[in-house]
Parts: sequence; C-alpha cells; structure tokens
Amino acid sequence: MFKKISLITIFCLFILNSQVLWAIDPSSGIQIENLIDTSSSWNGDPINYPKGAAKIKSMLVQMDPGAKTPNHFHQVPSFGYILEGEITVVSETLEEKKFIQGDVVIELINKTHYGYNSGTEPVKFIVFYMGTDDLKNTILQAK
Repeated sequence: MFKKISLITIFCLFILNSQVLWAIDPSSGIQIENLIDTSSSWNGDPINYPKGAAKIKSMLVQMDPGAKTPNHFHQVPSFGYILEGEITVVSETLEEKKFIQGDVVIELINKTHYGYNSGTEPVKFIVFYMGTDDLKNTILQAK
C-alpha cells in the first residue's frame, strides 16, 4: 500500500512539475527570467494589498544627475525597474540602498523616504502602483 501511494504521489508531482516547467516551450524562442519574487519591500517590511477596487498605474521617470525627489510616502504597494543609471533611496531612519540598471525596487509603504540620482548619468526607471481609487499612490511631505 505504501509503495502504491508513494508511486502515485511521485507521478502526480512529476506531472504537475512538468506543466509548470514546460508551460512555455523553450524552443518557441521565448526566454523568461525571474526578476524578483518577494513579499516584502527593500527594507524587509511585509507588503499588504489595500482593500477596494484595484487601480493600477505605471509611469516612466527620468532624473538628472544630482536630482532628488521630495520626501514622500506611498499608501499602496509599488515597485520599479531601473532601466538606466542608478538611484539611492534613503528611508526615514536614514537607511540607504542603491539600485542600479536591471534592479527591481520594491518601494516602502507608509514610510517617508526620498531618492536621488547618485550617478553621473540620468537615471531612468519604470514604476508600477497597485492601488485603489480611495488611496493616493504618492503623498509629498510638507517641508
């Protein structure tokens, strides 16, 4: 009985695994590279989705060398992909993290921070917000 259950389990796992592994045939000319798979922001805080009807927004941002964003925070989960250059993000606790071309940035939620172009070339990145109609993607802090 044990051998029969084990063989059935192994067979089912093989079939399920096969479907996942070969969902897109590599010979089709399509390559897939996992960029990030996480449940937390860059400082380790957990990501929680807001309640309400989903509203997705995406923007292309470019910052000149030395440019700095105002202090701000995000009410909704967001992430970015660095296309060119580099950006350093500084949290309200003065924790810093530099992101370079090819990095995925999981933004802080409800924590004040700012970013600045710490490189010598413009930084260009795409940012995606997973929000709702009731919440603002970005709230600027008063000076």
